[in-house]
Amino acid sequence: MQHRAPVPASSRRPGGRRGATLSRTPTAPRSRPLVPVALLGAVVVLVVVGAVLLLRGDPSHPYRLIFQNSSQVVKGGTVRIGGTQVGTISSIDLTADDRAEVRITVSGDFAPLRRGATAVVRSQGTAGVASRYVDVSPGSGLEPALRDGATIPVEQTQSQVELDQLFASFDGRTRAGLQKTIRGFAQWYAGREVQGGQSAQRLPKAMKALRTFAADVDAQSAQFEKLVVTSSRAMGALAQERDQLTGLVGGAAKTVDAIGADTRALNSALADTPQMLAQGSDALKDLRGSLPDLRGLVDASDVPSRRLTPFLRELRPVVDAAVPVFRDLRQVVDRPGTGNDLLDGLKDLPTVEKASRTAFPAGTAALKTSTPMLSFIRPYGPDLMSWFGSFGQAAGTYDANGHYVAAMPEFDAYALQDDAQGGTLVPKAPADRGRSDALSTGNLKRCPGSASGALPDGSGPFVDQGELANADCDPAETPVGK
Repeated sequence: MQHRAPVPASSRRPGGRRGATLSRTPTAPRSRPLVPVALLGAVVVLVVVGAVLLLRGDPSHPYRLIFQNSSQVVKGGTVRIGGTQVGTISSIDLTADDRAEVRITVSGDFAPLRRGATAVVRSQGTAGVASRYVDVSPGSGLEPALRDGATIPVEQTQSQVELDQLFASFDGRTRAGLQKTIRGFAQWYAGREVQGGQSAQRLPKAMKALRTFAADVDAQSAQFEKLVVTSSRAMGALAQERDQLTGLVGGAAKTVDAIGADTRALNSALADTPQMLAQGSDALKDLRGSLPDLRGLVDASDVPSRRLTPFLRELRPVVDAAVPVFRDLRQVVDRPGTGNDLLDGLKDLPTVEKASRTAFPAGTAALKTSTPMLSFIRPYGPDLMSWFGSFGQAAGTYDANGHYVAAMPEFDAYALQDDAQGGTLVPKAPADRGRSDALSTGNLKRCPGSASGALPDGSGPFVDQGELANADCDPAETPVGK
């Protein structure tokens, strides 16, 4: 430091100022001291103007904010609106219901606050004391202004969630698990700090890709919802079949155990796998050579396949209608039970065949022997059936003596006498009975159909010259009057 010599008292002016002796020093011109004086005057003027402007600035408006907790804000902290500082925190107190009362002042273009204003405690991004500030939303300009000292209730404020509060919401077991997880991450990244830094650098790109994926999923929300619903139904179906699924898993485990026990066969299969793959490769090569021919076949079948489409369309109703038929046919071929379907019949067929080896020759001989008898009786079938009908009518008649067949029949016992009543049955004398032309006896060789008498076409009585010929019948034996 350079020291100056003391100035003589005779050279000083009253009031402590230096006299003309200093101003007349030969080493400095007389006009040089005017520059510092001018600068000093400008600084004084600026200070005075700034002080006046500061004292006459916009007035501050005090407000009272109620938070759930103070979130580590401090007295003198910053109050911001939209990132611009508009005030400070004047005091922090505790309310009667154990909530944080933070008093702030707001000035500038954003003051005063409006009805509906809200406040949030935010962090500036660095951990430490006074790193928190109050972020105020002033409210809509269409709302009325709040009076000075107005209270913004806790419903319109939001405290900062502390990390210890987050951990305190977990139970002891969860906190212990989280502690182990954090230690595991520390062990995982130990010695891999460089890789961890590279991962951190790539994290923004990964988050951007994840954001794009989330946007795509949100755009396809309907399909995604359908996928979730379908998956839920599938999981429900699997839950209903959990016993079968458990059995399947158990069976798979047994299969794996069996494969592990039979390592010799597994090693043999693995040893044969290269040769099998080589043969498969050769087969694929041969198949590749046949692909042109197959392509030609497909091209040639294009037109026939188009013509086949209408036929298949018309065939579909037939196939639909045939489903019940094939279902019934299946029941005929194979039905639960014994001796009730075609398969059971085919199983019994060898036994029947063995029995028929003896029965069929005997039956054939019996048929050959009975052919003449059947040939004789066959033409009399209509007469026999007619007799059954007439006998039934006669047997159905009864009087005081009972049914007609139970009484002693007397033939030709009455005669018809014409009179005014149109005819009356009159009993005959016993000696006159049996002499009427209405009765005849000895008719033992009647031919088939003789009851109808001679027909105009000559078909009755029936006399055949072939296998049904009956040499014992007499065509002349016909009922009287026929």
